[in-house]
Amino acid sequence: MRRCYPVRIGELWQSYVNDHPDLARRMKEASVGDVWRQVVGERIADATQTNFVRGAFYVRVLSSVLRHELFMNRENLRYEMNQILGEEMIGTIIVK
Repeated sequence: MRRCYPVRIGELWQSYVNDHPDLARRMKEASVGDVWRQVVGERIADATQTNFVRGAFYVRVLSSVLRHELFMNRENLRYEMNQILGEEMIGTIIVK
């Protein structure tokens, strides 16, 4: 389709994402790690390894003290992360 008026790239990208909802979901899934860093802070994010698979957010921690703290606060963390993401993407946080 040929357009006779200029269109911003951001508008084109947004219309493409709106036409492909699965792409928008994957883009949000890719940003879960950044949201984790935003919620817990730099120091804790640097001390953890994370992986997001099908609604489960896995957090690997070497420190037993930090592991216990994250385990006790996992529901609050899940709530905050879902609030930032704008939808209920993270069903559970599994701390290992």
